[in-house]
Amino acid sequence: MKLWLEKVWSKRPGGLLKKPSLLVCDDQFKAHVTESTKRLATKLKTHLTVIPGGLTSQLQPLDFSVNELFTGFMHEEWESGLRHQLIMLHQQEE
Repeated sequence: MKLWLEKVWSKRPGGLLKKPSLLVCDDQFKAHVTESTKRLATKLKTHLTVIPGGLTSQLQPLDFSVNELFTGFMHEEWESGLRHQLIMLHQQEE
């Protein structure tokens, strides 16, 4: 989370300006709620809020639906790449 705040969030248009505070909603993953992450968010004039467990599908519907499709696609691509590598290795052994 800290890396994302530094590399992405602070680089958005107006990210380093003294603009009004903004809100970022996260799940309860430990990296989202560390003290160093909270300090960095405060420095970037950002309020962090944590979505209680079990409510992501209702409060972040895109995360719930799009992430599931994206994860499935990436898993298929990963398996396809592994199969290709195994086929290439098998062909080299013959």
